[in-house]
Amino acid sequence: MPESQMRWLRAQLEIAQRDQVLALIFSHHNSLTLENRATRPGADEKLYGAEEFIALLQEFPVVVGWLNGHTHLNQILAHTTDTGGFWEITTASCIDFPQQQQVVELVDNRDGTLSLFTTVLDHSSPAVPGSSGSIADLASRSRELAANDWAETPLMRRGSPLDRNTELLLPAPFDLSVISDAQLEAQHVTERARLLAYEKERGL
Repeated sequence: MPESQMRWLRAQLEIAQRDQVLALIFSHHNSLTLENRATRPGADEKLYGAEEFIALLQEFPVVVGWLNGHTHLNQILAHTTDTGGFWEITTASCIDFPQQQQVVELVDNRDGTLSLFTTVLDHSSPAVPGSSGSIADLASRSRELAANDWAETPLMRRGSPLDRNTELLLPAPFDLSVISDAQLEAQHVTERARLLAYEKERGL
C-alpha cells in the first residue's frame, strides 16, 4: 500500500476517532495477500504490507471491520488488541459457485458491546435454468456453470460455517446510544448526495 494512501487513511481515521464514528475499511486485497512491495521503475514511494496496515487499523478503536476479497474465498479473521480489535471479513467472488453475496450489519447490543452480523445470500434465480433468456435464467445458468467448473473445487470457496453466517462480537469503542436514527438518516442522505454528485460529474 503506497505511503500516500496510508497517510490519507490515518487522517480519515483520526477524524472518525475524534467524532466517534464507527469505521468499516474496504479494500481489494486481504491480510494474506497485501504483500507486494515491488515498486515501478522510477517510483520511490514507500510501500506498506499487511503487518503495517493492520497495526494502523488497530490504533483506532472505532475501526470495527475490514471487508475485502481477492482470494475468492469466504474467510473471517480476528485481529485483537489488549482492549478490543477488529474483524477481517473476506468475501468470495460472485463469479465462483455458489455465487453468494454477503450482508454485514452492525448492531448495538446495549450492553457495552456491538455485533457484526454476516449473512450470505443466494441470488433469486431458479435452481434449474430455463430457456427464456431472461435475466433470472441467465443467472441460473451462470450458477450451474460455476458449480461444474472443472478447474475449481466449487464448495471450497464457501469457506467453513464459521466464515459465513456469523455474529462477531466486539467491545463498543464508545457509548453507541449517542447515535440517533435521525443522525443515521442524515448521514445516509449526505452520502447518497455525494455519490450522485460523483456519478453526475463523471457522466456515469
